[in-house]
Amino acid sequence: MATEKTWEDLKDVADMFGMTFGSIKNAIAADTFPVPTYKLGRRLVVDKDVLKAYFDEQKEAGLNALRARPKPARGTRR
Repeated sequence: MATEKTWEDLKDVADMFGMTFGSIKNAIAADTFPVPTYKLGRRLVVDKDVLKAYFDEQKEAGLNALRARPKPARGTRR
């Protein structure tokens, strides 16, 4: 029985961060990449659960920002 992998190769998720793989490697070296990564053989990878948690946090932050916006006044005309 095959085991499902618990990680994603950073080459495969670079677009999710709006970065190239090279930029991700530079960010990791500068300690500015937003999620922890590790090497698996020759691959740079990120844990799937960590990746999901990061984007869940980003989603929640975005939703909170929308909730905090002042509501436009209703029925006002210019």
